[in-house]
Parts: sequence; C-alpha cells; structure tokens
Amino acid sequence: MTTPLFDKMIQSLRESVVIVEEERFDDAVKSLDVIVQTGVVVSQALVQRGRCHWEMKRWDKAMPDFELASKMEPNNYDIQWTVSLMYLQTGDFQRGWENIDARWKSQKFDSARLKTSKPSWEPNKGYKDLLVWSEQGVGDQILYGSMFRTLRKEVNDMLVMVDVRLLPLFERANPDINFCPQNVKVKGIDSQIPMGSIGKYFIREAADIPNVASERFLKADPERVKDLRKNLNISDDDFVVGLSWSSAAPKIGDHKSVDLREFDRLFDIPNVRVINLQYTNSFKQIYDYEVATGNRIEIVPSIDNRDDLDGLAALIECCDAVVSVSNATAHLAGALGVRTLLLDGNKLWFWSQTDKNQKSLWYPSVTTYPRDNVHAPWTPQVTTILNQLELIATKERPTIVFFHVGDDVSLPQQMVSSIRECMPNADIIMCTDETTPIPDEVDSVHVGKYDRSKIMLSRLRAFAELCLNKPAMYVDSDMVFRAPVDPKAMLGDKDILMCRRSFNRDALFNPNQRGLDFSEYTGKTLDEVYPYLACVTVTKNFEPWAKMADMLRLFIAEKFQIWYGDQEAMKYFSTLGNSAFIDEWEYACLPEHLDYNMTAKIIHFKGDRKPK
Repeated sequence: MTTPLFDKMIQSLRESVVIVEEERFDDAVKSLDVIVQTGVVVSQALVQRGRCHWEMKRWDKAMPDFELASKMEPNNYDIQWTVSLMYLQTGDFQRGWENIDARWKSQKFDSARLKTSKPSWEPNKGYKDLLVWSEQGVGDQILYGSMFRTLRKEVNDMLVMVDVRLLPLFERANPDINFCPQNVKVKGIDSQIPMGSIGKYFIREAADIPNVASERFLKADPERVKDLRKNLNISDDDFVVGLSWSSAAPKIGDHKSVDLREFDRLFDIPNVRVINLQYTNSFKQIYDYEVATGNRIEIVPSIDNRDDLDGLAALIECCDAVVSVSNATAHLAGALGVRTLLLDGNKLWFWSQTDKNQKSLWYPSVTTYPRDNVHAPWTPQVTTILNQLELIATKERPTIVFFHVGDDVSLPQQMVSSIRECMPNADIIMCTDETTPIPDEVDSVHVGKYDRSKIMLSRLRAFAELCLNKPAMYVDSDMVFRAPVDPKAMLGDKDILMCRRSFNRDALFNPNQRGLDFSEYTGKTLDEVYPYLACVTVTKNFEPWAKMADMLRLFIAEKFQIWYGDQEAMKYFSTLGNSAFIDEWEYACLPEHLDYNMTAKIIHFKGDRKPK
C-alpha cells in the first residue's frame, strides 16, 4: 500500500533520474538531496546522487552514497558492482575486488559469461591446465592481458581466449602462453577464470601493479612496421604523431571524446606528420576538419584500424608519440610500449592509477592528463599535451654506440634490431675495424685500425676516437633492448653514468682467465674487484673514454688491455669524475633474472648465455 507522500517521492525520483540523464548533475544533486533527507526510496536516490558526484569527480562524496545504498540493498547487484568500481577508482583494491564478480549478475553488465562446469581457478589449489576466457571489449582484454605473464607462472599450461584480432599481437610477445579465438570450444582444462577476475589474486594495492602488469606485452609485426615506414616515406627528420580523438563506447563515448579543433596548434610543430589512429570510421570528420583548417591528417588506406589491429599496431610503432583519448588505441599503444599522451575523461578506474608524474602504473609509456570533471573543457589538458609534444619534437635523437670486431655479426644484428624496434628514430653508431661486416639498420660507422688481440684497449680507443660531443649510451654488442632509453635525460647534470653490479656480488673472482694471471685478486669477490660494469655506460661526451683509454694504456698493467681493462679503468675513473650510477638489473639484466624483473629495459646475454 502506497501513500501520497511515497507516490510523490517516487515521482520526484523519476524526475531526478531524467535530470541525471540530461547530465545536469549539479541540478540533480539538489533534487536528490530532498529525497534522501525524507528517508523514502533512499537507496536509489543515493545511487543517482553518487553517480552525479562521480561524474563531477567528487569521489569523496560519491563513495558514502554508494556504500550506504549497498547496505540498504545488499542483493542489488547493479549497486554492488558500482561500489566495486568506485573502490577500484580510488585505489582501494582490497574492497574493490570483494564484489567484482557481482558484474555477472548486474543488469548493466552486457558481456557474455562462459558456460562451463569447470571450477574457478584460485592460487595454490593444484590446478594445472588453466583456461582464461575473454570478457568485455578489446581495450579491456588488452588491459587484463598485462597480467597474463604473472598468471602463467602459477600453472603448467595456460590457454587464453582473446578477440581474434588480437591473436598475433599476443602470440608474438608471449611464446609460452597459448592463445585462441574467443568463440571456440575448448576441452582438456581443469580450471578457468574470466580475465577481469585475475587482478583480485595479485593486486592488493596500487604499488603491486608494476610487479604484476608486464611492459610491452604485445608485439607488432616488425616487417609490417618496416614496410609502413618505407611506404609512408618517414624520414629521420619527421616527427610522427598518431592521433585518436574520439571514442565510440556506448553511453560514455561522448564524454571521452575531444573536438578535433582543439588540436589545431599540433600542426604548427616543425616537421610534424599526423597519422589517423581512430579505431572507428572517422573519415567524414577528417575531411570536414581538413576543409575547415587546411591541416592534413594522414589516412593509411592499406590498414583498417578497426578490423586489422595487427596493422594498427604496426602503424602505432611508426609514431614518435601517440595522443589518444581513452579507447582501444590507447590500450594498444600502451601495451606496445609506445610513448602515449592520454586524455583521461575519468570514466574508467584503471587510468586513475598513476605515479607522481601521472604515468600509468598499468602502461608505463602512457602519461595521463585527467579532465577536471565531465563538463570541464578539454582545453587545459590539450594545451599541456601540445606543449609537451613541442618539447619532444625538439629533443635530440637517442644515440646508441657499440664496438664490435669479427666476422660474426649475428648478435650485434639482434641488438640493432631491438634498438630500432624500441626507438625507431635512434641514432645507432658502430665502431669497428676495416674488415668486420656491418649489420643492417646501423646509421653510421666509425672505422679504425684496432688490434683484436687487445680488445679492451681497442674498445676504449674506438669510443674516444669517435669524438662524439653529445650524450650517448655505449653498450656491448650482446645486449637486447626491451624499452626506449633517453641518454640525455638519464644523465641530467652528470658527466657519466656507470653500471653498478647487481648480480653475483658475493661470488669469488676467478683469478685465472683466458690464460692470464689475475692472482692479485685471489679471494676477493666480484663486487670488490669490479663493482662497475662496462657493458652499458652513458656519457655526456667522448672525454671520459679518452681519459679511460689513457689510463689503460699508460698506468694499468698491459694484461688488462686484453681482458677486464674497461672495468679496471672504470673503477679508477669512478673516483675522479662527476659521476652517478645505473643498476645492472635494469639496464643489463641477465636473462635468468627476468622472471623477477619484467621491467628491465635491456637484457645482457653475456658469456655462455649467448648460444643458449
């Protein structure tokens, strides 16, 4: 039995919901305040008021409304799911994961659930064969894909269902995981989990995300990247910016989208080329914009940005930077490790997890620029991004130098290819002698007369004689790059960065190597003898190399010109220069330690690790 007051409140609630749908959020809050204060139909009024506060980024006010509504209607799964998302949005993962599975009973969640009788996977239950099944859209699948490598360590075998368009991207980067299209029938597994539930077993706080979420867990086809750069005639002087300005997501797409006219100033950057990375068909928008402004947004007809995600990934890899709103393109760029500047509409919880520099904890190559609220203009964020792009465009190309002599250049070729993949605009310089073959994709070569029997002295001499007067990273030729590096930014105000030993510090030094006698170091540990490794070094210019070459030639025993000479000279030089240090675990990580350090930027395949 109802009463006139109850009927009136119900009508008021309906009217308030209409105001919410019209996105007059502050007006809706005033109307809903009256209903909440009467104590009638309170739970739904609380939900609507909480939604208004959420949209206006007043999360401290939204949370109490959702929490109280949840207590009043504990069996309302729409509310339970909303509360979980609110907790995740604010970084309270423990409470956020508690009711995350309520999504399957929520009428607002439209992703299909797998029909299976297999038990849900949990850690330490002895399950061996795991099926991870897909849910939600492409962007969500990419986000959850960042945790696949962590989950893989928990089982003997793992099969993952993904959107068929993502298959080649996942398969290239994750050879020890099996992938299949999301619509196939699967047999022979003893447990299963929806990918959106993986996080609740591994992430209890935001600080856990970098240890659980992998970097560069998707990989574009390097041949397609190479062909695209050639077909687009991208030169070293071009500054290529990929642009995606709108989202087609139901209900929230408009809130995440930006008017193209906001980007007019982008086209004033010298040598800029703007590439269309829109996931949806935006040809008319582009045409109208070009007619109105005369600015050109390049469309690549050979790639369907929606149906050919492998091609879109290759196109993203051709870019020096990507500017995107929150959509599948942003996820794809982040998973590839491409520098991305994200216009964040505060609509999705995972973009709110950032470090102090607004870099995403899920995708370290993504910097977020959050909007003030759902009705705030995008202009401040776009202006900041354009200013940042101007700085990026004027930066020097990262310079990488290596020394190699000998007929076999397979290892240097792998290294050069990895550098080019991570940093397409890198300036790669090889120092060598007159007879060594030159790997593909090297930009320039310094040739000298170097004695191969005194390889240590030759290496230091070559770097000194190169006379490079700009910041550069100098590396051994048995390295593989996994992420971009910026030597100039790394140096700051230092003259040299030396690689501090991280591994095997307490192991005893072997005093008999290569027929040489190093008995003066008998009984000492590796860290005592050589705390600094010469496999990766960053210098402001060539002068440290000239000084170290002189040390090795004039003051250090001649045997060190054959072996250990670079480390010997570096040890002494460390006491003289304006120096700082980088860690072996990050910039020269041994492959056997990768399981514990998936964020390593460079892997070092030294010694017997090379053939293996």
